Amino acid sequence: LRAAFDIPPGTPINLNVLPTPPPGERPAATLETLVQLAIYGSPRGKLTLQEIYAAIEDRFEYFKTTDQKWKGSIRHMLSLKSVFVSTERPPTAPGRGNYWQLD
Repeated sequence: LRAAFDIPPGTPINLNVLPTPPPGERPAATLETLVQLAIYGSPRGKLTLQEIYAAIEDRFEYFKTTDQKWKGSIRHMLSLKSVFVSTERPPTAPGRGNYWQLD
């Protein structure tokens, strides 16, 4: 990810490496990039679908205020792109849904 997104050494790899767009504007990065950075930057290196949504909405105001179609696009992309791997949630873990991590 560091090379793909030209992230300097020593800079943490997460959603904060992307520039903040002007208010009301969508970030220039693709949804795939946003999801990769959200997962990679998470403490466990894996997130549930709801945690992915929350990470993106917390970082970019645009996604809190726009329609929710982007969430369907992320669900579809996670299933199609081989870089994303679904792993079972342990029975003892709270919540629902599998975790997603990077291959």
